[in-house]
Amino acid sequence: FMETKEVKHIAKLARLKFEGAELKQITEDLSGILKWVDVLQNADTKAVENINDNIFPLRMREDKVTVSKISEDLIKNAPAPYEHFFSVPKVVE
Repeated sequence: FMETKEVKHIAKLARLKFEGAELKQITEDLSGILKWVDVLQNADTKAVENINDNIFPLRMREDKVTVSKISEDLIKNAPAPYEHFFSVPKVVE
């Protein structure tokens, strides 16, 4: 399924380095994983009941708009607030 060239490319994107026997082992491992994924995708699940719908029913609630003063409470704790914002030291010149 996977070739060494593909594994090297993925490793480069992930900023990983594999060489020699390690690269060969990673390639074999990834190929094995992809084979199992292929087996799972081809499995016949038509007779299996979807249990998620029965176990976790979706509970709906009415959306209500409320006025909150949480930002005011948060600003009270700031060491140096500016109007209704947090004031932070300059990091980049």
